Amino acid sequence: MKIFTMPISQPARALSWACAYEGTKVDEVQIMPGKDTRSEDYKKQGPIFAVPRLEEDGFILNESHAIMAYLGDRFNWKLYPKEPRTRARIHQYMNWHHQNTRRITLALFAPVMRPDIPLPQALVDLWMKEIKNTLQTVERWLSESTWICGSEPTVADLSCYCEIGQCLEKYTGLFAVHSIDLSAYPKINQWLTACEGLAGYEQSHAALKQCSVSFVFFLVLVAATPWKRV
Repeated sequence: MKIFTMPISQPARALSWACAYEGTKVDEVQIMPGKDTRSEDYKKQGPIFAVPRLEEDGFILNESHAIMAYLGDRFNWKLYPKEPRTRARIHQYMNWHHQNTRRITLALFAPVMRPDIPLPQALVDLWMKEIKNTLQTVERWLSESTWICGSEPTVADLSCYCEIGQCLEKYTGLFAVHSIDLSAYPKINQWLTACEGLAGYEQSHAALKQCSVSFVFFLVLVAATPWKRV
């Protein structure tokens, strides 16, 4: 069973983390989004040209949340419990994630790391304004329970952390760069620490840690470059 991945990709990192947490053995094949995902061989395998992608005996599945749901069902993951109400809460978060938490990456991370992606500046500015509402919603969830979907961690927590955690000082420092004060969200801070204590965290975030110093220099370089999105 193969997973085509890129550890700097947030959805791919969440999937790798879940597999490591659960001890699900997969062969991770690292490829470059935007380059390798547009190769003829990759495009022939499936209609979605992105990472992560699961390949198993001719079965192709894209999208991190779909893959985690598939593997969670197949291997009875603790991170994807079968109890109906807990699973409904997981699906609630996973659906909400795409238009909310994911936009933290689209507003802060993507404009720096993927200037080749045509994101209009007006749209990026809108997403920037929505970050506060997103963090407030996550804070409310965590005020009701230790984890996003209850008393135990689930795939929802891993997906959420991979969007928020990457912006901390120890990684990219993007919250500080954009004057986003995370101290205003005490429950999120407690939860971030708890997530970092989960099995598989160190393994799945090793590449992000390695690039953190070079990322700071990259931010300085970009800031000095005379270009702007239209």
